Amino acid sequence: MNSRYQDWLKHAFDHEVTDKISQWYFAEDAPLFETTDNEMTELISQTFLNVDKDLTKYLDEQIDQGIWYLAGTSGSDFMSALASSEVPLPKRLEAIGSIYYLYSDCFAQRCAEVLGHLSDEGSPLNSSCYMFWDIFRFSGLEDILKNKETQDAVLNVLEKTLAIEHVACREGALHELGHTAKSCPEKVREIIDVFLSKNKLDDNLMAYALKAREGMVL
Repeated sequence: MNSRYQDWLKHAFDHEVTDKISQWYFAEDAPLFETTDNEMTELISQTFLNVDKDLTKYLDEQIDQGIWYLAGTSGSDFMSALASSEVPLPKRLEAIGSIYYLYSDCFAQRCAEVLGHLSDEGSPLNSSCYMFWDIFRFSGLEDILKNKETQDAVLNVLEKTLAIEHVACREGALHELGHTAKSCPEKVREIIDVFLSKNKLDDNLMAYALKAREGMVL
C-alpha cells in the first residue's frame, strides 16, 4: 500500500459538495497533490481495488465529485498517468484493470438503475457511472487505445463490466464501446454481439447497445 494512500483519499474525496459549477478544485486556493505518474498509477489502482471499503464513509456526491476530479483534465488530469511511458507497463495494466472494480464494487452498489443517455434521474453517482470513460477520454484514454496491450486491457474491463447485472453499469460500458468502435470496430462488435446473445435487455438498453455496436453513440 502506498504510504500516501490515505492522504490521497482525503485530498480527492473529503470535500463538501455544493454544485457542479462550484467544485472545490476550481477555487484559486484549491489544495494540490504533488505526485509522479508512477505513484499516481499506484494510487489509482489502490483506490479502485479498495473502493468497496475505503470510500464507504463518503457520500455519493463526494465520490462523484472526486471521480470527476481524478479523471478529467479540468480537475487533475491524473488519469493520464496510465498512458505514461515512464510507468512500467504491468503497473499500467493493473491500474486499467482496476477500473472494473469501480463499476462492480461502487457504481453497481450505489447507483440507481437508470439510463444516463435518456437523462433519467438517479443517484448523484450516476453521472460518473455513465460518463467516466468520456471524462477519461480526454485524459489519456486515446493514447492508451493506440497500444495493443493497453487497448486489450480496456476492452477486457468493458467486456467484464457488461456482465454486471446493473443497467447503469452496462450503459457506461456500452457508452465507451460505442466510442472505441471507431478504432477497433471488429472487436467492439464481437464483444457486444456476445453480450446480446447472453442477455435479455429492455428496449431502451437494447437500442443503445445496437447504436454502440455501430459506433453511433454520443
